[in-house]
Amino acid sequence: MLVEELNLETRCKIYTITKKVLRKYQKGIISGKLTSDKFVHNILGDVSIHEVLPDEILEESDFIDSYHHYVDKLICIQNENLINSKNRNYKKANEKPDVSKVMKLKHLLNDTGYVLSIPCQYLTISDIDNISKYITTGDIDLGNEKIYNYVYKEH
Repeated sequence: MLVEELNLETRCKIYTITKKVLRKYQKGIISGKLTSDKFVHNILGDVSIHEVLPDEILEESDFIDSYHHYVDKLICIQNENLINSKNRNYKKANEKPDVSKVMKLKHLLNDTGYVLSIPCQYLTISDIDNISKYITTGDIDLGNEKIYNYVYKEH
């Protein structure tokens, strides 16, 4: 089984565990002292991921390869965000959406029965695009699993 094939709730749990550890070892990853191979080996041996997935899946070579790819993608996203946060002239990733984009999202949410769990003012353009994609297709790109926690279906 591949990371992409897991249901969104499980992927979100794996994302949370992985991001927590990535932040903890951020300096080692940036400096190159902690490679993604070591990171994947260590995280797959951690108890918290065993609470999310059964051992049979965690020991599959296909899953390990896809998780390695997933970790590499998250590391790239994290490094890009760090570089962009240091560059004060860069505004694209954190650019606030215009009013029309927010209104389109609100209409989409109302039409589909979804509700935001965070205020719109904290969403970036990228967040709104990913939320819209999730609502319309039911799919979330790898590395954007945080979106799963941003919206929920109103009962």
